[in-house]
Amino acid sequence: MKKHLFTLLFIVAASFAAKAQIGTGRYYIGGSLNYNYDGYGYTNTYSYAAGTTVYTNHGISNLQINPDFGMFLSKNWTIGIQPGYSRTGGTETSVYTALAGSGTTSYTYDRKYHTDALSLGIHFRYYCMLNDRIGIFPQFGVTEANDINNFKSGSISVGGNPNIVFFATKKLAVNLGFGNILYTHDYQTKANSFNIGLNTNIGFGVNYYWGKQ
Repeated sequence: MKKHLFTLLFIVAASFAAKAQIGTGRYYIGGSLNYNYDGYGYTNTYSYAAGTTVYTNHGISNLQINPDFGMFLSKNWTIGIQPGYSRTGGTETSVYTALAGSGTTSYTYDRKYHTDALSLGIHFRYYCMLNDRIGIFPQFGVTEANDINNFKSGSISVGGNPNIVFFATKKLAVNLGFGNILYTHDYQTKANSFNIGLNTNIGFGVNYYWGKQ
């Protein structure tokens, strides 16, 4: 009994003594899972000679799976590449109201949709360790994504978000990302969008670190 107790205490002590292994000459591999949901979405109004259409895109969800590989450029800075898969879905509603005497009929059109895409991104991180095990890092970069069924349909995004990192051992760490600042340009529609928020995007990642210091 005492032997098992001492073994358990040793494992716990070793875990709490673990020091994050980051810095020049180190590499990491891992990935992240992100989910974003916007219940309100957005609304646009279009006016025509015969009537008006109110278009709403709401209940928008986005799931992203991103494996990740990176290396340390210095004690704190890293560069990484991230291929990925994402699925975006939601509900589109178009309400057309015809003007009296226009000869057209009012209607409401409603449909659910989803889009699958492949992406490739490059990003940078700056690690700021608060102690030997816990730290924070902002991550920012550029990502290009294309529709699996139509590669002419795609977008390029520039942005970033803060992350909290916890080293469970010297080489294994988990990180939690929240919020984002994101600018997106759509190749097909030429539309630009900008999003900023602290509670609209939550991501969870696991990374394994190795290499010489």
